[in-house]
Amino acid sequence: MEKDGWKGLFRPENKKLRNHVMLALMLGILLLAAGRSFSGTKEKVEPLPQTAVREMSGRETEQRMAEILSKVEGAGQVDVMMTYRQTEEKTVAHSETREESDDTLRTEQAPILLEDEDGATTPLVLTEMSPVVEGVVIAAQGAGDPAVAAALHQAAQALLDVPAHKVAVLKMK
Repeated sequence: MEKDGWKGLFRPENKKLRNHVMLALMLGILLLAAGRSFSGTKEKVEPLPQTAVREMSGRETEQRMAEILSKVEGAGQVDVMMTYRQTEEKTVAHSETREESDDTLRTEQAPILLEDEDGATTPLVLTEMSPVVEGVVIAAQGAGDPAVAAALHQAAQALLDVPAHKVAVLKMK
């Protein structure tokens, strides 16, 4: 096509290109219409409620981090606490069934379940967002030594991708 863009599409010498563009547009419209007619149910997405399992994963992360930081030379015993701006969230797919009878509309929602080889079912997770750490406090026996405190501070920043002002390293009593 020439510089005039869309105007050039309607010139007699571009008849073949124009036919291809129109065919692609009609095919797209046909696919959209066909997709809507074949889907008997509408899917609605809702987030899962918070559970104790998600809170345990935060505690497990704190314990694992304390275990690793205690291996830093001179750190001694280490305890870690993290606060979160956002906790882990999962979005589960739901199917929605609507039934109309007389003047009433009845709607039912059910999570879409997947079955594994053992016959166990789990909900279909569409999206999964990781927790976002807001701040970290590290209490360590060896944090009185500035070199140890700096190493723990640097390790926490690297592990959790948080800025320096969000990490506090304190000497354990």
